[in-house]
Amino acid sequence: MFELATLRYFLSAFETGTFSQAAKVNDVSQPTVSIAIKKLEGHIGEPLFRRSRAGLTPTAKGEQLYRDAAGSVTELYALEGKMRRQPHHKVRVYCYPDILLGSLASSMQSVVRKAGNLEFSFTASPEDSDISYVAQTCVPKGHGFLPILTENYGVAIAIHHPLASTDVLHLEEILQQPTIHRPYCPNSDRVDLLGPDRPHSLARAVNDNQVLDLIAAGLGLAFVPMSHGNAHTGVVVRPIEGSDIGQRTIGISHRKTAFASDLAAKLAVSPGE
Repeated sequence: MFELATLRYFLSAFETGTFSQAAKVNDVSQPTVSIAIKKLEGHIGEPLFRRSRAGLTPTAKGEQLYRDAAGSVTELYALEGKMRRQPHHKVRVYCYPDILLGSLASSMQSVVRKAGNLEFSFTASPEDSDISYVAQTCVPKGHGFLPILTENYGVAIAIHHPLASTDVLHLEEILQQPTIHRPYCPNSDRVDLLGPDRPHSLARAVNDNQVLDLIAAGLGLAFVPMSHGNAHTGVVVRPIEGSDIGQRTIGISHRKTAFASDLAAKLAVSPGE
């Protein structure tokens, strides 16, 4: 019979990529998590992860168990909170237009699963939020900030574009390419790199999900964070050799209350650390 706590440790390890981060998310020691998962593997009769210095890689059986267990475990912890009549904590979240939540969602899933009494809702303004997913240069006034990831910028192009087969691009190769503006992202649009004679922009986006859709549709290129290359099947992101187009640090900002600060610390767990 599966133990609920053990399944929660397994889900957290799957989502964060290491036993140490799974332990941090669940406020237990690393040996507690690793021993529990080893017993779970013994019960199932197959390994759930391949261990290496780089972290944990789920096996086929691990992938299957995650698919089958994730929803049920979350619902059971929510039910436990409801039966105990724990008051719901409403959490107001803002996500900046240049942040893609896909790669950051696993820590939110783990925190929600453990708490069982959090109710998230997105706000239209960062000033109204308890926590925000944000680049360090745009932290709302009065918020603290916990970094998650620092990454370089590259150029995003459609996967069917002739330049997509090149691993590294040179600035002169894209000088006459139409661009898509990211005007909501201070100091990161970087179309100025193409010079005063650059082609007119064919599109202006309102968020980076839209940027990637417009690029995939063949309307132009854009300077975006390198991690965006994993976010859209129709887009690749390539580094620019010999040109400094900058980098950014993203993370979680939070109101300086005990609740928001503690929640942000749990959410700032980065997969694979």
